[in-house]
Amino acid sequence: MDISHVLLNPKGRIGPRDFLRGLILLTGAGTVIQVLTVVASIGAAILQYPMLWAYFCVFAKRLHDAGQTAWFNLLFLFGFVVASSILNAVLLPVLSPDMMPLMTQIQEIGLKDGFGGMLQAQQEHALQIAKGTALTTLASFLLASAGLALVGARLPSDPDANAHGPATRRPDAL
Repeated sequence: MDISHVLLNPKGRIGPRDFLRGLILLTGAGTVIQVLTVVASIGAAILQYPMLWAYFCVFAKRLHDAGQTAWFNLLFLFGFVVASSILNAVLLPVLSPDMMPLMTQIQEIGLKDGFGGMLQAQQEHALQIAKGTALTTLASFLLASAGLALVGARLPSDPDANAHGPATRRPDAL
């Protein structure tokens, strides 16, 4: 597996195995960044943004292998955001129960002062929220990533060459 081809170039095709390898690397890097955000500095979260390109490239090539357009990446992004949000809401009371009073307080500020007031309250407590919800955030990230990996890996590979390149494996190979 050529890492630079898999992670940095959206053109071409990759099969399920290289897709999963690339996604595992990205998930590991994302986990390290989340840990750094809590342990070292909340500013480390900015390192997540360059990883978006790598995620785009991995999913684009996997979609190309299935004969689809890379624009379907938007569906994967939407699915990840929705799944992460739902998982965060479900897991927060279970994994970070001590954060519930603060989160309720921030929601009440949002009801009273509007969205801007809620954002300001979140910004004032950003470090406390990051540290207090670290386990919840990590669990939801890993579960949502696993779900996307399952969906992406299960996309059927086009057995023939298509507009994006030659087939990723021979039809008779397992």
